[in-house]
Amino acid sequence: MSQGDCLSGNWSRIGYDDGVAGYPSSRLGNHEQACAAYGVGVDARTYLEARERGLEVYCTPYRGFTAAANGRNYAGVCPSHLEPGFLAGFGDGRFVHDAKQRLDDVSSDVGSIEYRIRKADKDIGKAQKRLDRAESDDERRRLRREISDLRADIRRADEDLRHARRREDMARRDLDHVSRRFAPIYGHW
Repeated sequence: MSQGDCLSGNWSRIGYDDGVAGYPSSRLGNHEQACAAYGVGVDARTYLEARERGLEVYCTPYRGFTAAANGRNYAGVCPSHLEPGFLAGFGDGRFVHDAKQRLDDVSSDVGSIEYRIRKADKDIGKAQKRLDRAESDDERRRLRREISDLRADIRRADEDLRHARRREDMARRDLDHVSRRFAPIYGHW
């Protein structure tokens, strides 16, 4: 919290904004600590009342969905009369987050395997140049084995890549399915 925020003393705005953002009431302690450094106290009652009004905005199914879809956690801040709707949206958002996470993970796997293939291919090129300059039969045999091993690595990586791309396609279809399922309810995100 800035010195200006502390000095303005607009605890109603600060509390409301914190409620709209879904912060727990313990955030007031952070504000107290920050403002104490400037010799300013907080108006806890005004802050907490405004935060409750802000929670009325935050604790909706749509906000629960958005929070979970973006990977945020729920701090248990919603009043009991709003919590069921918020949690329903939050549960739906977890489906989206999990589907996005699966796609991200498998896409990362694809990228790693593609890198393995590029690196092995580059290493083959380097080994081939060394083979062309090799002076002894032992060195040529060793380099041919190295090239053969690298080609075998590429074949295994190609197979891994085919499997990873299938998993990526499945993860993309799952995310599309989840998106089609929840878009009519929550809109596009």
